[in-house]
Amino acid sequence: MKKIFATIIIISLLFLTNTSHSQVSGFMGKKNVLKLGLFMKSSFVMPNKNGESGYFSFNDKYSIEFERVLTRNKSFQVHASGFNTYYKMLEYTDNLSGLLLKMNCMAFGGDFVMYRSSHIAPLGAYTSLGFDVIVSKSEVNISEINRMYLYSSDPLDQPRFSYPYKELSTTHLGLNVKSGVKQIFFDCLSFDFNFQLGVIFSENMTGGAEFNENVEDYIRGRIGNRLWGHYLWGVNCAVGYLF
Repeated sequence: MKKIFATIIIISLLFLTNTSHSQVSGFMGKKNVLKLGLFMKSSFVMPNKNGESGYFSFNDKYSIEFERVLTRNKSFQVHASGFNTYYKMLEYTDNLSGLLLKMNCMAFGGDFVMYRSSHIAPLGAYTSLGFDVIVSKSEVNISEINRMYLYSSDPLDQPRFSYPYKELSTTHLGLNVKSGVKQIFFDCLSFDFNFQLGVIFSENMTGGAEFNENVEDYIRGRIGNRLWGHYLWGVNCAVGYLF
């Protein structure tokens, strides 16, 4: 009898433990969200993917995202995204001058998502800390560099610079913080909306890079400045499937 009673107690404890665990492991026991995301940012000065700038010109970024619930109100998300845009080798104070050069970018990253204590992940208001590794392939036009360099110096005393490639590959790290809210409809459709602030680790954040006769370093600085402008702030929205 004692053995049966002890067995019942053990089974009951295991059941209660499993039940309590299931209550803190996702919305209705569902722990995963697969999403398609869109990032939007108004392009005030820097050109967008169409080479245009202004209050009503936008840069966009498309992504695929996967979120996994870790605890009752915390989760981790990984994502891959891609976007195209343009950059200039000159500063952006004069939109009417300077050759536009194309950039193709891919980004891979993750976010640690913290929901409010009163909510159950992945539902409700949240704040997240994240990172992105951005790999860019950008066009290079050496004649633009020579024109800029000779314009600010005596053409007769300065050499012409050369660069053997028509594009340059770069890798930059970005850190961001997001604040937003996620809603779930029909127990399976997830909708996510958030505002993002971010920073790119680059030597040229302000745009005023000095040309030190190193062509590649200068181009890397201009690319970093363009990514900084793209990543500084923006709005994300995503639609996903909860399972």
